[in-house]
Amino acid sequence: MTQTLPLSGEWRLFPRNPQEIVQSTRYFSQHQSIPCKLPGDIHTALLEQQLIPDPYYDTCELDVQWVGKTDWTLTRSFEVTPDRLSCGRAVLILSMADTIIDVLVNGAVAGRCFNQFREWTFDVTSLLVAGTNSMELRFTSAEKAALDEAQKLPYPIPYSVYPVSSPHRNLVRKTQCHSGWDWGPCIMSMGVYDQIKIDFLPAGRICSVTTDTTRRRGGGWHVNATIRYDAWKGGTLPCSINLKDGGETRNVRIKAGMNEFDLHCVCKEVECWWPAGQGRQHLYPMVLHIGEQIVEKRIGFRNVEVKTTEDDNGGKSMTFRVNGRDIFAKGANWIPFDALPSRLTKSRYNQLLQDCVDANMNMLRVWGGGLYEKDWFYELCDEKGLLVWQDCMFSCSMYPATPEFLSNVEEEIAYQVRRLHDHASLALWCGNNEDLGAINWYEESKANRDRYLIDYDRLNEGIVGRLVKQLDPARTWWPSSPSAGPNDFSDNWHNDGRGDMHYWSVWHEGKPFEAYYDIKPRFVSEFGYQSFPSLSTVETYAPDGQLNLTSPVMEHHQKNERGNSIIIENFSRYFRFPTSFEQMLYLSQAQQALAMRTAIEYWRTLRPYCMGALYWQLDDNWPVASWSSIDYTGKWKLLHYAARRFFDPLTPIAYMKDDKIEVYVVNDTTQQYDDAKFSIKTSRFNGDKLPKQVYHLSVPPQSSTHICTISKREIGAPINEAFIYLKLRTTDRYVENTLLLDLPKRCGICPPQFEVQVTEAQGGFSVTLGCKAPAFWVSLDAGDIKGRFSDNFFDIRPTAQKQVLFKVKEPCTLERFKGNLKIFDLYTSGH
Repeated sequence: MTQTLPLSGEWRLFPRNPQEIVQSTRYFSQHQSIPCKLPGDIHTALLEQQLIPDPYYDTCELDVQWVGKTDWTLTRSFEVTPDRLSCGRAVLILSMADTIIDVLVNGAVAGRCFNQFREWTFDVTSLLVAGTNSMELRFTSAEKAALDEAQKLPYPIPYSVYPVSSPHRNLVRKTQCHSGWDWGPCIMSMGVYDQIKIDFLPAGRICSVTTDTTRRRGGGWHVNATIRYDAWKGGTLPCSINLKDGGETRNVRIKAGMNEFDLHCVCKEVECWWPAGQGRQHLYPMVLHIGEQIVEKRIGFRNVEVKTTEDDNGGKSMTFRVNGRDIFAKGANWIPFDALPSRLTKSRYNQLLQDCVDANMNMLRVWGGGLYEKDWFYELCDEKGLLVWQDCMFSCSMYPATPEFLSNVEEEIAYQVRRLHDHASLALWCGNNEDLGAINWYEESKANRDRYLIDYDRLNEGIVGRLVKQLDPARTWWPSSPSAGPNDFSDNWHNDGRGDMHYWSVWHEGKPFEAYYDIKPRFVSEFGYQSFPSLSTVETYAPDGQLNLTSPVMEHHQKNERGNSIIIENFSRYFRFPTSFEQMLYLSQAQQALAMRTAIEYWRTLRPYCMGALYWQLDDNWPVASWSSIDYTGKWKLLHYAARRFFDPLTPIAYMKDDKIEVYVVNDTTQQYDDAKFSIKTSRFNGDKLPKQVYHLSVPPQSSTHICTISKREIGAPINEAFIYLKLRTTDRYVENTLLLDLPKRCGICPPQFEVQVTEAQGGFSVTLGCKAPAFWVSLDAGDIKGRFSDNFFDIRPTAQKQVLFKVKEPCTLERFKGNLKIFDLYTSGH
């Protein structure tokens, strides 16, 4: 009978050489060890015992660098009963073991881990005894290991370096952003972040189950499950599969060693799985019995393909098609949401992913400098209908092509492809983030391009691409992001017509937001603009005396070296300069939202030529100034509220280009809206109304419909004295949008003179706002009260009050909410 002995829980931690650690010598000379939870990480254990300061506070990141340079040992004892020893082989299994770990059982070496992204299994049958056993995990510093590897290289392997950075992170297979990034801290964590257990297996071990579903010509779906089974000896293995109304039971002949065989069934009455906004996410339980072992999965029936059609103008489309329907991909880039892996909890995964759905997203790109996420992430994406663009974990670097490195990566990719294969949400495999383009970044690779291009090809095509195509042929293989697809080496930072594009000219090159109108992309998988978090988040890391953008702490929590300068420069380009520190924080978020809205609304009008926009980035891994739309505390920035509006499936859009106003209605749904009423109203900032246009439309499904072009002379007022208000009404929808016609700093916006009422409401509080003059970019902030507004970053007209609900996530009194509530708007920020 198969039995499992979990080894999660409390372990004991101590440095391998305490005398080498000035910071901990005094403590560890008095205490032999401290507690450390697994799954978990060593930094968190030290922090919980107050042996290190909070690395997220002040500049304390600098004070904890010694932890990642230190070798550590985790140890524990555990009991093994005689019946378990007699059960069969004992297999030790570690998942997300980071990174270089010698594993000892009862003082004998069981094996070595050296890749965070592999599952490690060791046969420990001969090492266990009945009764009390001991286990040690001896961690070697990944930073020291990388330095050692660098000394062995016949030529340098360059990589991107950030303000606080661990060297040669590209030589070890761990989360690359642990070494520091231009939005993240350098925290070279160590630990085991997922399961650690011993399985006692009488006959063999299931190594993987991958399932393929294909439509049957006569209706329904054919299901094929491929099982890899490591058998201790040959014989007959009873097996069965059950899924909805289909199943199969049979005996499988196996040999000693690795076996691979299939089980089949037909499912006739199932509903398709759809991305969010396109239909329901039907998932069906599948149960397999393989000998004495049971595997349970949830299967979604769908077909996903990526259309890459060459056109007559030398362009190449990139369109995700699900169940025969073309999907405009709307979403963001996902990074690990905490630099301390102990904090990667299911509840936080669930909240962030629900935040995506609530903002009308349907796709996330798992960025290649992070990690292949925990099973929770993919299971929740299946449930919520979020398509996953999955990068492999290589980013912004060259990588070695030595036999040892390639062999290590081969095991990594094979494991991860099989692990993630069956998720309905998984839409595409991508080889890396920006490694193709990075060949042109470094002096070494520019001087000897052929050498590094060959290394790139050996790794990315010879190992990663080959295995993806072999193990998951039904999914699209995309060699790099950005790229124009297989065998195409276009410059996809500047070539907007082929495949996916990373467009960073607005941020890194300092171009105005209007430069987004200068490109006509097919799919934009990275672009972004920074902002600061709200004051309540800033106060979690900056003491009172540091609340200034150029203070040491604020600059330490800005990892992009020109970040603050770019933000401030665009304050003066677009706005009247903010009047206080808190107004700067507000305006930075408003500016970020304006930048992303400018790009995404325009690109959506290009449908079906452009079919995707994934902004950089969704989340933060510590409290910081960054490109995120949700800050580290989980608080929505104004961009995320704006995203819900500019990603709305049905939305009116107006933008000004070449002194002309173009007006569209975009419909991403499959519904045709007949008899839609669309009005274009122009008003002065003092509230006076100008002539309006009214249209009665039929809005086709999955369309971008051009409504009209308006010249400046048709406005009826100088553009700095008026704005345009769009209103779209259907039988079941009412959607608004507003366009300022001149730079905000030039607009003659009047004082709004707010009238505010705050009352208790079910689940939180209601805020009702009125104004004497039109108010723009009105933003509510509840400080450190956990919760979310039903709407934010909106405009208000004097003729219509705005009611907003704040749903609390913690107990809160009306008095506290009123005391915390602050109201920001475009006029007040600069007056």
